[in-house]
Amino acid sequence: MFVLHGFFTQNTLKTLYVLEQLGVDYKFRFVDLTKGENRSEAFRAMTPVGKVPVLEHDGACLFESGAICRYVAGVAQSPLYPADKLDRARVDQWMTFFTCHPGRWLTDLYFEKIMKPAAGLGETNTDRCEESERFATAQLKAVERHLESRNWLVNETLSIAEPWALAYLEQAPQVGFDLAAYPRLQAWYARIEELPAVARVRARVRPFVESVLGG
Repeated sequence: MFVLHGFFTQNTLKTLYVLEQLGVDYKFRFVDLTKGENRSEAFRAMTPVGKVPVLEHDGACLFESGAICRYVAGVAQSPLYPADKLDRARVDQWMTFFTCHPGRWLTDLYFEKIMKPAAGLGETNTDRCEESERFATAQLKAVERHLESRNWLVNETLSIAEPWALAYLEQAPQVGFDLAAYPRLQAWYARIEELPAVARVRARVRPFVESVLGG
């Protein structure tokens, strides 16, 4: 049994999407960051960095969403994280790309426009939002080009890179970032959203989102 400790920010959501798509048996334990639950002694005993998500499995703990997703996929021996070294590296490259590039800027927008006001952390920084929109716009063009001749990011089949990327892209409509300029990306995004695993994760976290941000 895997136990995932997390909040409903993208680092936890992408991990939940991947675990659900892998079909592994797991429990989700909500850590309310707005109440400082990640600073408790019990939580700090699991991770020295005091951040979510954290995975418990077989008496050991792992932090960092990428490490967690790759570990669980490896344990499950899932074809969603292929055994072939080159194919696996191609999955890794897209996971890294979304984390470091478009995902970074979409997450910045989500923080500025959604989380910051909800948590009482001050006013939205409009200059930072403009910068984030500019970088995200440029970087999503690379994904659009890549999808010109394929339906999925790697090897013409679903991989853990898809649910991973979804956690970043689903922020776009929430922050008013228009994806209309990327029709192939939009079609790919729609295919991911249609996965039953996505609906299950969203239903699982919805009560926690509503309790923190309101209905």
